[in-house]
Amino acid sequence: TVGVNGTGHDVQFFGATSGQHLLWDQSADELALVGDTKLSFHDAAGGENIVASTNGHLEINAGTTLDITAPTVDINASTTLNVDGATQLTGDVTVGVNGTGHYFQSFAATYGRHLLWDQSADELALVGDTKLSFHDAAGGDNIVASTNVHLEIHAVNTLDITSPTV
Repeated sequence: TVGVNGTGHDVQFFGATSGQHLLWDQSADELALVGDTKLSFHDAAGGENIVASTNGHLEINAGTTLDITAPTVDINASTTLNVDGATQLTGDVTVGVNGTGHYFQSFAATYGRHLLWDQSADELALVGDTKLSFHDAAGGDNIVASTNVHLEIHAVNTLDITSPTV
């Protein structure tokens, strides 16, 4: 026991490297890992740890999987949320709120081709000569705006157009 409830004491544990230590700061009610001291799990040499570098970068390192379980998880990035690697979202996905849109882009393997939701124009665009395909991506049923400014409708067998007036 160090101190009594309501009256604490600062406690420091020093590491082998200058400037690295653990500090319980009683006046701030805060446990600090000073410098780039790691908080490790399982063992000191393992890959599961949390560390803050001197440039303001906080890393959460997991050996295989990082699970975050909560009814709601808020990620408040003021500029960019960058996700590297394959991403799987399971469940409903909502972007923005009704009446307040956001741009969405998905880029193709070919430069200059992409899908764009332009929120200011309320428009979904297939940029470049990107195809809108039906049934599967390799099939011949598609609509494409070719580079010579022609809108082409391709049907493998039959193209049916049903309308009172065409």
